[in-house]
Amino acid sequence: MKIEYRNEDYRNENIYKVGNVIVDDGSVYLICQKTAHNGCKKYFLIDLYTATVSSAMYESLKELERTAGDGDDTLVKAKLIVDYKLDGDAEDENTK
Repeated sequence: MKIEYRNEDYRNENIYKVGNVIVDDGSVYLICQKTAHNGCKKYFLIDLYTATVSSAMYESLKELERTAGDGDDTLVKAKLIVDYKLDGDAEDENTK
């Protein structure tokens, strides 16, 4: 994963928006939203190095920021390449 650190001007903006990528203590997280069948939305972080949910589910982005954020997070631009295969397919980088 290639990470490009943003300039200091971004530090003062609200970085807790769905789809933003942040760095906290060397770990890279994607801010995510899940909508339940009843329309209720939950917000959480996914660790992009381990591909695991790294936080509890929160009712709002403000709650996520208040609980999970430590004030030392940095907004970054990350180019993420997803490598996957469908069931039954051979894993081959040259397959189109």
